[in-house]
Amino acid sequence: MRTRLIPTLLLAVAFGASALVGAEELQVSRAGNLQEPITAYQAEGRTFIAAKQAGELYGGRVYWYPVSGRVQISFSGRRLQFVAGSREAVVDGKAVALEAPVQLRASQAYIPLSFFLGEPFAALAGLESRFDEKSRLLSIERRCNLGPVRWFSYQDRTRIVIELKKALGHAAAAPGERTVDLTVPFGLVEAPEEGRVGDGFVESFSLRQEARQARLRAKLAKPGLHWRVRELSDPLRLALEVSASPPRAAAEGEGKNPVLERLPEAVAADSAAPAAVAAPSGRRRLIVIDAGHGGKDGGAGSRRGTLEKDINLQAARDLAKLLEQEEVFEVVMTRDRDAFVPLDERSRLANDKNADLFISLHCNAHRNKKEDGFEVYFVSEAASDPEAQRLAEYENSSLALEGKSPADAQAELILHALTKGESINAASELAALTARNLSGRVELKNRGVKQAAFYVLRGTNAPAILVEMGFLTNRRDEANISSRGGRRRLVDGLYAGLLDYAKRRGWLEPGSSLRSGL
Repeated sequence: MRTRLIPTLLLAVAFGASALVGAEELQVSRAGNLQEPITAYQAEGRTFIAAKQAGELYGGRVYWYPVSGRVQISFSGRRLQFVAGSREAVVDGKAVALEAPVQLRASQAYIPLSFFLGEPFAALAGLESRFDEKSRLLSIERRCNLGPVRWFSYQDRTRIVIELKKALGHAAAAPGERTVDLTVPFGLVEAPEEGRVGDGFVESFSLRQEARQARLRAKLAKPGLHWRVRELSDPLRLALEVSASPPRAAAEGEGKNPVLERLPEAVAADSAAPAAVAAPSGRRRLIVIDAGHGGKDGGAGSRRGTLEKDINLQAARDLAKLLEQEEVFEVVMTRDRDAFVPLDERSRLANDKNADLFISLHCNAHRNKKEDGFEVYFVSEAASDPEAQRLAEYENSSLALEGKSPADAQAELILHALTKGESINAASELAALTARNLSGRVELKNRGVKQAAFYVLRGTNAPAILVEMGFLTNRRDEANISSRGGRRRLVDGLYAGLLDYAKRRGWLEPGSSLRSGL
């Protein structure tokens, strides 16, 4: 027995406790939800995680053979193997290079974290990982080729959209008089989704993973509605549209359901057209998106180093991309890079462009790490509560970076206050719609609609709101808004709120006049 232990003892000496130093806990987010932290170690500037914890984290079964120093992780019959001291992993029988040898510490094998971020492991486990070196956050998302689902209610129809990562076939059918199924063979969804629409066209929908396909099922609000499916480009997506009357005449030779009319899934003349409402004659509605802070003004931060300015900018870019898909909107960003922009320049840009709407994106912070959730603000000279007053003072503190005092700023805004009554009423409506749409999509607490004297809102003539997307000082909020899925749900909610407001204002009706009064 003693001779059989020699390889392990030698490995422990060569790759033991002296090689791995600097133990730390890595925060882990899976599909936007915070998981239990895992232990990691540093060696020569690289991060290593325990094979046992990795197997549990990624849903594999771990087998450890201490005598030979071999680790095997099984994923539904597919195998992954490591050997202590080796710079190779074996993935389904194929050798894959590691950036550093497998290490041993306290009789456990530690694998370079970089391996779990690469393509060979993602293909094996069906999971994609990202690691933020600054915040030390490991984000894991299911690998997919379609999704997420987005739904939007227009005046004359409802549109449900699934994004495609690559071209995939699809089929549509009506198995019942109030049900439409859109199936995508070999489609892989990131996570099951469901939503209640309830707008008179669509009652609800669900997206599910089946054995060899993905299925989107829409339950219609009533019999007699019409529907069609279109494949659209830039970006590639499938759009299911439900309306009270046929959007267009059916193609020659196309069959009809007695209750539902099925329009073609891929008509050449239709497939290149965007799934957007045609803009009324004249220029589009202008929305200014303000990514809060930037440059030397980092905004709030987490104890792991996540900076508000970075989260704000990414969310602003994502929201702009969605809005630009609609033919009724034009988008201007106050900053599209990591740059410092004074608060009054942000407002002036919106005013000079004669903006229709202004939305400022931020992240919150608090001494109490239990504080969580999102808030939506519109302007008021008197704050709705002491916490709103505190937040406004914090957000306005960047005036000091511009060489201004709050008193100077107050004098500049007196004339604005006299003329903003009408836009404040409109902003209160926009804030309420945004909060409602966010609440139905995100996994964050809804802290409600509030008022405060935010400088960037006070100086803007258009209806303006400020959204605090979550608390970076709260671990769960930070993990949620830092993840791809969590941020996507936030942006979807913001977009749906803007679209809901546009619908109520009649901006989406064909032939509606531009720049109609508030």
